[in-house]
Amino acid sequence: MDREERGEDSKGSSDQSLQTSVDWRGRPCKPNRHGGMTAALFILGLQAFEMMAIAGVGNNLITYVFNEMHFPLSKSANTVTNFVGTVFLLSLFGGFLSDSYLGSFWTMLIFGFVELSGFILLSIQAHVAELRPPKCSMGSPTGGCEEAKGYKAWIFYGALYLVALGSGCLKPNIISHGADQFPKHDSKQSKKLSTFFNSAYFAFCTGELLALTLLVWVQTHSGMDVGFGVSAAAMAVGLISLISGSLIYRNSPPRGSIFTPIAQVFVAAISKRKQICPSNSEMLHRSHILDPQNPSGTISNNVTLIHTEKFRFLDKACIKMENGGNEMRESCWRLCSVSQVEQVKILVSVVPIFACTIIFNTISAQLQTFSVQQGTSMNTNLTPNFRIPPASLQSIPYMMLIFVVPLYETAFVPLARRITGNDSGITPLQRVGIGLFIATFSMVQLQSSSTRGETPP
Repeated sequence: MDREERGEDSKGSSDQSLQTSVDWRGRPCKPNRHGGMTAALFILGLQAFEMMAIAGVGNNLITYVFNEMHFPLSKSANTVTNFVGTVFLLSLFGGFLSDSYLGSFWTMLIFGFVELSGFILLSIQAHVAELRPPKCSMGSPTGGCEEAKGYKAWIFYGALYLVALGSGCLKPNIISHGADQFPKHDSKQSKKLSTFFNSAYFAFCTGELLALTLLVWVQTHSGMDVGFGVSAAAMAVGLISLISGSLIYRNSPPRGSIFTPIAQVFVAAISKRKQICPSNSEMLHRSHILDPQNPSGTISNNVTLIHTEKFRFLDKACIKMENGGNEMRESCWRLCSVSQVEQVKILVSVVPIFACTIIFNTISAQLQTFSVQQGTSMNTNLTPNFRIPPASLQSIPYMMLIFVVPLYETAFVPLARRITGNDSGITPLQRVGIGLFIATFSMVQLQSSSTRGETPP
């Protein structure tokens, strides 16, 4: 009986996976018309221009907050890191809205305009003198600069966190919507997925580089109001790019709350915590119980997954209870399928990986805050008539990445693919590990130079 159920589940999963993507009118996608790299290019356009817009604000924000809003240096640094942290935290909210209710495209479109409104409001505040404190040099020995308070601070924070809300809800959906253009059941398209991820990072670096050079130059020579206005224009171009590809996108429909099936697994496992897991995994429940609120009964499209031995406590959610030798009919909050439990195991498994990125973002925060302020006290003149703006010092890593990412894709990946047999050359986890090691090593080198009293290279 279990084998028949598994066969039916597998067949149903296969059929459903081919029909999950729809066009903008909700009709099934056509392989030769929808998706692929052509559709992904419009999404990459949004990635580049949105990154240019928000990086133009975020990377020079400490200069604006310190010199124009007259916040103390420590408060200015906290404002920047709180802004960046809010963007990252709201990514969870954006992903939830997309998966549960709106879908990737509509989430990006709606919150893209929210982000655009934030840029426009920032530009207005930077342009209208009445919305800022009186001009004053924060570097003056006498001090006495008036800090922005009251409605001036409220307008600033309101505009800033409109940008954070829009960007936070937009960012996770750019990558996921791009990945939707390459269906996994099509082997030719799925092989291009790694290329898309590398292209997305290239677009990210291009946007950062333009922000740290062109936009910072505009902010320095034409004023922060013009710079914020250019950010708004870049965001508008990104939204135009997104809308331009709407007719050829593959769209994954929202599937209801993603938290409900996760909660079901934990509730079922806890309620059966006194039960003993069977030694034979074939005895675990494998068929899906349909819930009117969540017909799939799983987190993602009834995908059939193989049972694994990790996190065995969660397997108790799959134990079938018996009453007098007959199986009891249990609700989805008391009995879950193996596939549903395995998907929760996957989510739990990636938590340590997410936690490791705290190291990288802690390092990155130094680049966006104190290094910019330190650059204001450095001699950044390359020639008597050309001076590098302090915020543009952050562009050095992105200049390197502009060359390294294409080199990685064209030279390293084909070579590594022949050695490892992996379509991506090396696994994503290996790439994360190598990157974290290099980032950590750079800070060790910086600390070593500081201890010896040397000037860091």
